[in-house]
Amino acid sequence: MKHKGVTIFDISKRLGISASTVSRALNGSKLISEQTRNKVIEEAKKIGFRPNPFAVALKTGKTKTIGMIVPLINRNYFVEAIAGVEETIYAADYDLIIASSGNFYSREKKIVESMAQGKVVGVIAAVAAETTNYDHYKTLIDNGIPVVMFDRLMPLPGMSSVVQDDFQGAYNATNHLIQQGCRKIFHYRGLQNVSMWNAREKGYRQAMADAGIEISKNWVHTALTTPEEGAKYAERLILRGTLPDAILFSGDFAAKAAMEVFAANGVNIPKDIAIVGFVNEPWDKYLTPPLSSVEQFPYNIGRDAGRLMLNAINGEPPQKIVYNTELIIRESSLKYNHYCPVKVDK
Repeated sequence: MKHKGVTIFDISKRLGISASTVSRALNGSKLISEQTRNKVIEEAKKIGFRPNPFAVALKTGKTKTIGMIVPLINRNYFVEAIAGVEETIYAADYDLIIASSGNFYSREKKIVESMAQGKVVGVIAAVAAETTNYDHYKTLIDNGIPVVMFDRLMPLPGMSSVVQDDFQGAYNATNHLIQQGCRKIFHYRGLQNVSMWNAREKGYRQAMADAGIEISKNWVHTALTTPEEGAKYAERLILRGTLPDAILFSGDFAAKAAMEVFAANGVNIPKDIAIVGFVNEPWDKYLTPPLSSVEQFPYNIGRDAGRLMLNAINGEPPQKIVYNTELIIRESSLKYNHYCPVKVDK
């Protein structure tokens, strides 16, 4: 029968031996006879004793726990990435602690500092949108705690990374819109200090330049990629009275909210304005019209992030992996239904 809060003192009392003898027996000390060790192990199983992993870590200086920090816990991208990490590290007999920064620097810094106190052997992280000072991560590396970046990069040496090719994803999406006959293509991007949004803007600009289209200053909009900001953006465009041919959004949540505002104001998608998002959320195909988006394969990214973390724990040098994205074309961007050499997902 398992008892709540069972300790080595309960075992020692039941067997009539000292707590130190119980501790040595459980830790495989050669000072303890095989007969005593077997009695202790049998009694521990009988009463449901489980060693506290943090207490063991403090005593031995070793832990089998990896920390993972995500910006938002309620986004499918990060849910999938977490599942990928779990598949890899659980198979290697490691545990996982997951924390969400909420995209706030102060919260992220506090999480990292807490994990650094002997709680984890390594940290897998997607940096918060607010973060521009990376000293807390640098401290981990300086203290021999490996860091693996995923989704977003930090300008720090000595770290492995697994990311998607955001530049190519945005380039392909913009090129698709150009092939649909669009010329006045706007880009809604995220905050300036996040690497993935910078890469997406560069991809958009390159595709426009390759097509000989000059980008006006007000064609690129920077804001949080939230539903609230996406809706505000659409409302402002409607008030201006002149809509672009198309918009490339850096996030599906903002794109979805904008589509709802456009529809409520009689704007036809994609006839009046074509829209492409990023991330390929599970609900994209159920929108009206279904939303074209860029698939990033977060499960695979998480799986490889876990693998690179295990490699780093074993002393292997940093590695970098970049995943190709895939443009999933649906009705929202088929303005003239022109041919595009990418699979259309109905």
